[in-house]
Amino acid sequence: MKRFILPSTSAALLLAVVSCSSPATSAGPVRGPATFLSSNQSEVALIQWRTTTGGHVQGILTADTIGGVAPAASLAHNSVPFTGTVHGTSVNLTFDHGLFLQSSAQGRLTGSSLTLAIPQADGTVHGTTFTRSSSSRYDRAVTALRANAQHENLQAAPAGSDPSPNGRAVERNTQADLASLYAASSLAPQAKLTSDVDRFARDATTARSRLGLEKQDATGDNKYCAAASTAVGVSHGVDGAALSALGDSQALNADITAIRMDIRTVGADERRLSRARLPGAASAPGLIATAEASMAQAIASANSYIDQINATNNQARDLANRMATGKCASAGQTAVTAPVAHIK
Repeated sequence: MKRFILPSTSAALLLAVVSCSSPATSAGPVRGPATFLSSNQSEVALIQWRTTTGGHVQGILTADTIGGVAPAASLAHNSVPFTGTVHGTSVNLTFDHGLFLQSSAQGRLTGSSLTLAIPQADGTVHGTTFTRSSSSRYDRAVTALRANAQHENLQAAPAGSDPSPNGRAVERNTQADLASLYAASSLAPQAKLTSDVDRFARDATTARSRLGLEKQDATGDNKYCAAASTAVGVSHGVDGAALSALGDSQALNADITAIRMDIRTVGADERRLSRARLPGAASAPGLIATAEASMAQAIASANSYIDQINATNNQARDLANRMATGKCASAGQTAVTAPVAHIK
C-alpha cells in the first residue's frame, strides 16, 4: 500500500526534502488559483494555491489517508497551510507546520504538472507528480478512498472463525493497541512527535534571534559599559531558550518511551493471539517498523536542533564574557551551563 504525502503506517520518511527543480523551459508560473491532485488506492493529496505578487503563492496541502489499522481503518484527514514562490518552473513551498519534520519542499512546474520531491520508506527520494485538477475531482477521489478503507476492513475481518470470548477479547485488545501505536508514532502535522520536534525548532529560532540582538548590542556605545551589561542580559535570554529545550527533551523522551511500550505491548498481543490459535494482525509488522523509523527520525531531527541551540548558547556566553572584562567587569560573567543532552 503506497503512501506518498503524509507519514502513515507504511511510510517512513527522510529528514530532508531535496530539490527536484532541474532546468526546464516548457512552462511558466501558474497564475491565479491553482489546484493540483495526486491519488492512489490509499491516499488522496490536494495542493491549492493562489498567486499574490512577485511570484509569491499561499495555499493549503490537504491529504486524506486510510489511517489506523484494519478491520478498524478509517479516513484520516490532514491539512498544512503554506506560503511559497513560483518562478519559471521552480517551486518552493514553506509549510506552517512540519512536513516530514521539515518546513519546506521544492519542486518544478511543467505544463499542467507539479512535481515535488517525496521521501520514501527505503530512504530514497522520489518525485510525486500532481496534475491540474478541481475540487469536485478531489471530492470524488476521497469518496473512492473511503470505499477502499471499507474494503480493507472487510478483508481483514476473520473468516470462518468463531473465537471464544477470551479470543475475542484478545482480538479487541490487539486492535486497540495497534490503534494506540499508530496514533503515538504518527508524523502527521500536529501529531505528538511532530509537535515535539516543532518545539525544538522554535527554541533554536529563539536562541538565534536573541544572539542576533546580543551582537547588535555589543556594537553599541560602550560608554559606562552599558553595552556589556546589555549583552550579558541578552545572553541569559539565550540560555533561557536552552532551558526551554531541556523541558522539551523531557516531553519528547516521554513520548518516545510511550511508543516503545506500545511496540512491546503489540508484540505481547501477537503472542497471545498465537497461543489462542488465532491469526496474527497482518498490519502489526509494518506498523512496528514504521513506528521505529518515526522515532528515529524525530530523535535525529530533535538532536540536530539541540546541537544548534547548544552552539548558539556557547556563542552568546563567550561574547558576553569577552565584553564583561576590565573596567566593564561589573557587568558580570555568564556562568557555564551544561549543554542540553541528546535524545536517545
